[in-house]
Amino acid sequence: MRAEGLRADRGMLAGIDEKIERYLRDLPPGVLDRGYPDSIEILEMMPGAYNLNFHIRVDGREFVFRINIEQQSGLPNQVEYEFAILRFLEPHRLAPKAYYCDNKRDYFDFGILIEQYLQGPHLSLDMEEMPRVAELLARLHSLGPRHEGLVVWQDPLADTYDLVQKDLKEYQAKRASEQRTIGLAKRLLDRAEPSVDRFGRLFAPASLNHTDVVCDNFVKTTEGLRLIDWEKPRIDDSTYDLCCFLSEPAQLWCSQRVLDPGGRESFLKTYADLTGENPDRLWEKVRIREPLVSLHWILWGATKLCDLRERRTVPELLTAHEEKTARYERIAHPDNIERLLGSS
Repeated sequence: MRAEGLRADRGMLAGIDEKIERYLRDLPPGVLDRGYPDSIEILEMMPGAYNLNFHIRVDGREFVFRINIEQQSGLPNQVEYEFAILRFLEPHRLAPKAYYCDNKRDYFDFGILIEQYLQGPHLSLDMEEMPRVAELLARLHSLGPRHEGLVVWQDPLADTYDLVQKDLKEYQAKRASEQRTIGLAKRLLDRAEPSVDRFGRLFAPASLNHTDVVCDNFVKTTEGLRLIDWEKPRIDDSTYDLCCFLSEPAQLWCSQRVLDPGGRESFLKTYADLTGENPDRLWEKVRIREPLVSLHWILWGATKLCDLRERRTVPELLTAHEEKTARYERIAHPDNIERLLGSS
C-alpha cells in the first residue's frame, strides 16, 4: 500500500514506501522479534515537525518507522538518544517499545528509529483525563536522574530563561519576524528576569522530564495512557513538564481548546497528592515558570512560520509544515503574549 499524505510533486519522497520495504527486508532476523518478514505494508505517513513517521505492518504486527530529518534535541545522535531512553523506560509502562535504531545513514540520509505503534486516541483535555495524566507524570518523575547520558539542566529556571532568550534571538534574525511579537516577548523576559535570581533555588534537576507533553503525544491505549515522541528528554525540575502540559500555547498547538481552571486545579492537586509535594509550593513554582515555557512555545511557532514564509523549511518536511500552518498561526499570535503579561 502507498503511504497516504505524500504529494506527487515532492520528488525527494518518491518511492519512499518501496525503499522502506527494502530496508526492512534487509534487517537481520530477530530485530522485530521475528525472522525475515513475509508481509510488509506501509499503511500511512504521519509527518511530524522534525521527522517522517510511517505506520507500518510487518507480518500482522504494527510499528512506527521514523525517518529523523532534523535534530529537535540539537544532538547529532538524536535517534540513539531517543532509542536509549525508550529502552530504559520499557519496564515502566510509560512509552512505546523500541526495536531498532540506525544512525549510520548509509541507506537513508537520516537516522532511523523503529518502535511499537500504539493504537488509541490522543488526549482531549477532558476533566476525567486529568488524574491519568497526573499519575503518568508522577511515575515518570519518580524515576529521578537515574538514567546516565541524559542532558541535564543544572539550573532549571535560569536555563529556561536562557532558552527563551535564544528563541527570541533566533526569531529576531528572521526577515519575516513581527515587531509586535518581539516587543511583547522582550517585555515578558524583562518582567521574568528578577524571578530567576529570586526564586531559582526552588528549582532542582531531580526528575526525568519528557519536555514535550502536549495532547498529541499522549495515546490512550487499552493498557493505559502512554507518552510518545521521546526526542528530547532531560533531567530537570518536574515543573517543566507540568508547565508544558498547562501552557495554553502548548494546548493550542493540538486544538482550539484550552484547559479550564477546574481542570488545571484537578491536575495539579492530583499530582501533588501522588508525589507528596506541598501543593502551595508547587502552584508557586508553576506560576513562576509557566510564562517562560509558554513564551518558548509561542516563539517556536512564530519562527516556524517565518521559515515557511521565507522558504527556509527543509524540503523533506515542507508538506508537513504547510499542513500545520494554522497551528503555527494559532500559537504564534502575539495576543498570546499579551495574555501572559496580563496574568503574570
